[in-house]
Amino acid sequence: MSNADRFIGVTLEGPGWATAGSTQARGHAHLDDRFLTAVEIARVIDECPSDEVWCATVGKLNGCFALVSRRAGAVMAAVDRLRSIPLFYRVADAGGEISDNALSLRDRFASWTANPAGDAEFQLTGYVTGGETLVNEVRQLQAGEMLRWDVGTSSKPERRRYHEFRHGDYFRADAPELIERLVATHERVFRRLANGASGRTLVVPLSGGYDSRLIGVSLRDLGLRDVICYSYGLPGNWESRISQELARYLGFRWEFVPYSAERWRAWAASERFAQYFRKAGNLASIPHIQDWPAVAELQRAHAVPPDSIFVPGHSGDFLAGSHIPRDFLNGRPVSRRALLDALQRAHYSLWDWPAGGRSAQQAGFDRRIEGVIGAVPDGSPDLAADLFERWDLQERQAKFICNSMRVYEDFGYEWRLPLFDHELMDFWARVPVEMRVGRSLYFQFAAERQHIPVTSPNTDRNVVARGLVRGMEMVGLMPLAKRARRLYRRLRWRREYEASSLGWFAVVDSDYFRRTYTGHEIVHSYVALASRNVTLSESGGRDRRQVLPAIRAS
Repeated sequence: MSNADRFIGVTLEGPGWATAGSTQARGHAHLDDRFLTAVEIARVIDECPSDEVWCATVGKLNGCFALVSRRAGAVMAAVDRLRSIPLFYRVADAGGEISDNALSLRDRFASWTANPAGDAEFQLTGYVTGGETLVNEVRQLQAGEMLRWDVGTSSKPERRRYHEFRHGDYFRADAPELIERLVATHERVFRRLANGASGRTLVVPLSGGYDSRLIGVSLRDLGLRDVICYSYGLPGNWESRISQELARYLGFRWEFVPYSAERWRAWAASERFAQYFRKAGNLASIPHIQDWPAVAELQRAHAVPPDSIFVPGHSGDFLAGSHIPRDFLNGRPVSRRALLDALQRAHYSLWDWPAGGRSAQQAGFDRRIEGVIGAVPDGSPDLAADLFERWDLQERQAKFICNSMRVYEDFGYEWRLPLFDHELMDFWARVPVEMRVGRSLYFQFAAERQHIPVTSPNTDRNVVARGLVRGMEMVGLMPLAKRARRLYRRLRWRREYEASSLGWFAVVDSDYFRRTYTGHEIVHSYVALASRNVTLSESGGRDRRQVLPAIRAS
């Protein structure tokens, strides 16, 4: 087949796509001070006179979007800095196809093959890194990436990164001055949020954490009143008590959705949940299930208006520096091995690694990490922190955290991510690492500028047990402390299964949980197994363990 006979199809199935000319767009963004809806994004992009202007304009869009354009014999596509609205593509003999539905692309093939390296990674992280998916024949655009597919010269698309989260050009200012800049930045960010909301109700998942508090305080300080806060979990849990206290202080309406093991089993057995579970991962991420029941119950009770906009707090803690390993501050160079180990400990950890063949598995994951951020050298703590966060944003933040937006979409709601506004991302990339490790600067900002009541300690945790473990850690007995924590949880497996603060372990088969739970695993560990089982069932790659009984392969 000649190149002239090739055709690039575009199949966009998700909600909210709009068309202007030969461009389709979804999402929202600001361009300079102007808020753009999906159709306005499509119009602005479609009017770009050249590919160079097209690329430059995409890089200026401050928001969450995906777009596809047909231009002079080529197809061009892009996702935002976070890949918050993912796009996928497949290459075929007759050309190829771009879509927002990876499962549809998979099913276009008469036969397809599982990606074993991606599968192993998925089970440990909850996502497939780089441009791969769980299926060899389907690829994905990465965060901050665009592609150009010219069928006249090439059978494969040319991909280009237009943004990476990189540290540098550090501020030369002390903490008080940076706090003043941060205050001004937050004000501009939340004015943009209010401008784009156009008076609609904002719905905030309000927890006991700093990120959702920042959103609540910022909305109050702007004078916005049409705000609903909500929380969920077992009745009386600490997070929800603090959430209610903060909402009352801020003057916002508060809703609570009670969870229990019994309710989780009922929710998971519904066909609506099963459909969501099958499609939300898109061959690349685990489905987010934590607040699916909460949004379902809020909608069922008509507790939020149909045109509400959900505003979660993702991911202020990451940008403030909470993920940077503290030992990067010891002043000593960080070796390649130390950085790779730090990434693998933090992110390749949903399950314990198999004892056999560990070195070969580690080498394989080393190659995948370096495939994302390039060859990792021995280097300074600043360089190590930069590489660590670059990988974290492109992989965990983009594919795990931002994929939780699929919950709101499943019920027909829009969403915003103000704490990932470009101005905030660029601000924190310029803050010196020593002021970000442990969120040092942010906590100082919160103490001085967030005028909210001091909340009570978390009483959902066993203070005595945690104190003993913390004492072991402080005297240098970290491995022993970890074993002690695991043993404590393992002995309490039945309580963890039925009465954790969210009650959500109950979606897991009880016998399987009893046999496999070591005190290390979290719900995402089991969701990862169940998700890949559903995805890979038709290729013979299905694990015969029935992890989530209610979820069957389609």
